[in-house]
Amino acid sequence: MVFPLHIVLGVLSVPLALYSLAKGDRTVWALVLLYAPFYFWPAQSHFPGWKGFELIWRLMDYENTCASYFGQWAIHGAEHIDAATQYFVACHPHGTLIFQRMFWRSPMVEQCFNRPWRMLGASIVFRIPLMRELSLWFGAVDASRANCERLLRAGVNVVVWPGGLDEASSIDRPEEVRLRTRTGFIRLAVKHGTPVLPMFVFGELDAVRPISLLPSSMARLLQKKLRMSTNIFVGRLLVMPFRVPFNLCVGRPVPVKQCNEEGAELDAEVARVHSEYKKELALLFETNKSRFNYAQRNLVFVCEQAEEARSKAKAG
Repeated sequence: MVFPLHIVLGVLSVPLALYSLAKGDRTVWALVLLYAPFYFWPAQSHFPGWKGFELIWRLMDYENTCASYFGQWAIHGAEHIDAATQYFVACHPHGTLIFQRMFWRSPMVEQCFNRPWRMLGASIVFRIPLMRELSLWFGAVDASRANCERLLRAGVNVVVWPGGLDEASSIDRPEEVRLRTRTGFIRLAVKHGTPVLPMFVFGELDAVRPISLLPSSMARLLQKKLRMSTNIFVGRLLVMPFRVPFNLCVGRPVPVKQCNEEGAELDAEVARVHSEYKKELALLFETNKSRFNYAQRNLVFVCEQAEEARSKAKAG
């Protein structure tokens, strides 16, 4: 229930299909021809997309199966959420496999929101067969700027993992919780007058152990070119996540002043919201880290480290 089988099946399906096609397997050729129209239809760039197959997700019963497997599967701070309000939800940390996505298919989170939600995924996710379809059914859509604006105009709650690959590929300093914040989604939130709702999930970083098989320079190059992590992972019994508590902590929403036009006013509001959003993330972490066994870890904002490095380089 908790292992992302769609990732493995999707990745394996491509070479297996190509091998069968090369052998002239008529059944596989027929299946590929039937599947092709669905694959090339850009559902990931439309609303409502393909979110559905609710019976599948109800059968998964994530609320109980995850609580049973991980030992704890809970949400804290839900009182900060106004169910009727539209939010740009910023979730951290990204983690290697984002097991926290399953919160969004459990009643404990769904009952917090009256509006529909869609989570943003990297474009490459929608190019891999099976991974694409299951991601769409789960409620994911492409993270392009145009798509985000389409969702915001439709009044949808947009769920994003701003840290992306920088958080997913951060394996060098296990004593640190390294967060990468960005202003692109905040700029969209300000333009549409949508409050930013920060979330932090304790347990995500401990569910599997990421391992890089490539030299760091090569891994960064491939990450930049392919926009996907090159890390593999090891967990319990090699392929299952470790049994660690998962606790989703919800921060206070950061209100925004809507600014439609590019200019100094928009830039200033983006900077203010970004600063408040980071403060709320830091408060979430510091307030709850002892409670959820993160007391020995330090929170580091990677963007601030990069700015400090650039300043030192200029000064030198």
